[in-house]
Amino acid sequence: MSLIPASGFQSVQYRLIELCATDMVNLVDQEVRPAFKATAKSEEEMYQHIYWKKGATIAETGAKTLTLKQFELKYSEKIIRHAKNFSDKNIWQLYLKLSPEEQANQELKDQLRLLDLNVNVFWPLQHYKTSVVYLARRPMDVRATGGTNWQKYLPPRFQKRIFYPALWSDLEKEEWGKSWVNQVLAEVKNSTT
Repeated sequence: MSLIPASGFQSVQYRLIELCATDMVNLVDQEVRPAFKATAKSEEEMYQHIYWKKGATIAETGAKTLTLKQFELKYSEKIIRHAKNFSDKNIWQLYLKLSPEEQANQELKDQLRLLDLNVNVFWPLQHYKTSVVYLARRPMDVRATGGTNWQKYLPPRFQKRIFYPALWSDLEKEEWGKSWVNQVLAEVKNSTT
């Protein structure tokens, strides 16, 4: 029971790895991401809208969970400093510094796409699947992580967090995670009936 307030909330190390993988704007909540991409925003501004904060809010009120408040108090400065440090040397920026011939290397593009899928589709989807199975055992819908909106936070198709959007077609981005979520929901339904 002592772990319930932190259930599903990744470590600061996980957050730092994300910032090493992609531009910070790709980690901003998808509702404000287009505006942030249109005009340059500071790391401090982007941090206020980083996607994972939305998953650590109370569904009914939008208030921050105790876990999020404590996390921000302890790590916000470190995360912002790290984001600034990696703004020009994250994996995507290093890719962009390659020659056109090197950027055209299909094996490299495939590996970046696989990283994108593993981190932004398969991992959240596995977490979602585990949550659904656990919560489906309860007689009523049990709120995870102190009442957070996990149903809207975990499925990749809702967040559409993509590290390397330039490597995906418009259709792939539009359908991001959708087929995988549908497959997992069918598996979960079959396992609980």
